[in-house]
Amino acid sequence: TVSPAAAVAPVPIKISPSSRTTPSSTSSPPARRNSAPRKSPAAKATKAVIRRTSNGKKDTEKRVGRRRGPLLPEQRKQASEIRKLRACLRCKFLKKTCDKGEPCAGCQPSHARLWQVPCTRIDIKDIGYFMKDWRADYERHVGRGVSVYNIKGFAQKEELIWITHGYGFALPIMAREVYVSDDNCFTVDWVESEHEEPLEFDIQTERMSAGSEGVSNEALSEYLDKHLDGPFEEFVDEYFEGTPFITEILKTAHRYYIKEKVPVVRKALKLVLAYNLTQHVTMVEQRGDEHPMEGLVDDEDSKYNGKTFAPVMINFQIKCALADMWRELQKEILEELSSLYSSVYSGDRLKNWPTIFMLASILLAVWEEMQFDCHYRIPDTATVEKFCSDMETTPVGVIVGLFHAISQKLPALTEWETRRHGQLLNNNVAICEAMTEMREHVTKHETYLKTRPEAKFDRQDFDCLSNKFLSKLVIRAN
Repeated sequence: TVSPAAAVAPVPIKISPSSRTTPSSTSSPPARRNSAPRKSPAAKATKAVIRRTSNGKKDTEKRVGRRRGPLLPEQRKQASEIRKLRACLRCKFLKKTCDKGEPCAGCQPSHARLWQVPCTRIDIKDIGYFMKDWRADYERHVGRGVSVYNIKGFAQKEELIWITHGYGFALPIMAREVYVSDDNCFTVDWVESEHEEPLEFDIQTERMSAGSEGVSNEALSEYLDKHLDGPFEEFVDEYFEGTPFITEILKTAHRYYIKEKVPVVRKALKLVLAYNLTQHVTMVEQRGDEHPMEGLVDDEDSKYNGKTFAPVMINFQIKCALADMWRELQKEILEELSSLYSSVYSGDRLKNWPTIFMLASILLAVWEEMQFDCHYRIPDTATVEKFCSDMETTPVGVIVGLFHAISQKLPALTEWETRRHGQLLNNNVAICEAMTEMREHVTKHETYLKTRPEAKFDRQDFDCLSNKFLSKLVIRAN
């Protein structure tokens, strides 16, 4: 009798170094290891094993293995330099060894996973460096003529007045009369954008300054908190005048904060308030002794018709206090963002994702406004271009690129479905609701958002740079 196995001719199998043989019940029995060599194509593919023998000469190639003996002085110096070198953000994220190159070797391939993140060794908490010496939010008011050379003195008597930006709350300020050589410096001017073309106004205000204590930071912070805990969404509607997408995303962030009470998200929303109120006109809500003040607007074309504008010196002092406050808030937010990303480096890519998303969105929205204000208020083109370039090359790239890197496991915002994807974010109700809202916002404005990265400054259009950076964050790059 002939066995079925013996009747089947051996089939040559091409062997590759990486292939692994897995036993199968249907295949022919494997040939014995000690069997004589056969003349078959498989035999030709077998590589001869070459044994190396030491010839006693020193190996010139670099050997990889365990080091014997102490480091040479040159090696010690090199090791010290490597330890001192702070890894770039991409290498830190991917746990790669970084080198001194600019960009480092790990960042050079165009297909690198974090290709959107600039090769930078700047820590996230320090990416606000482009703000150094930037004062466009209040600087134009410095040279209004209210200088130490113009001021002759102050009245001893101080009185309480209430200052407002017109959103339902007032800030108490102790004020006093100021004596000057030339009172033409008490004129305040402003622009209203909601007309067919922006209209410019100006008015003479009362000769008053904040009292000897100045503007209280504690009172100012409490004043902002009232806006945040009160009708914040009404503030967004009224201040941003219906700007697409940004109004919706700020409201979504506020609703998320109300549900989750994340302290750093509150700081970010407070940053929005402080920055925008720095640019805003101030008015007098009431004055203790009720006698009329200079600064009453009597112009039916103005939305402030019938309102009394705050004295120009008090207006400036409040702007300076708000400017200091929002800068400090931004600094704290970047520090917390850096800390949140540190937990991401430890392995859990979606840990803190909701908070990072909210902070990134709000920061970029404020930075868009900064770019507009820089163009609008600074006449020197070179200064403006440098500021915008410094902001976009690294800071915006870091915020957008790192966010996309940690979002790989999540669907695009337009594809979010809580039922399918909620478990990725631990089925947190507040963030799932926020994601559903975001899907609606992005879907509604998708065509518009895709055009925004190329936005250019237009002096007549206060929304010309809106969503320039936000669009990059929410529309994922291919």
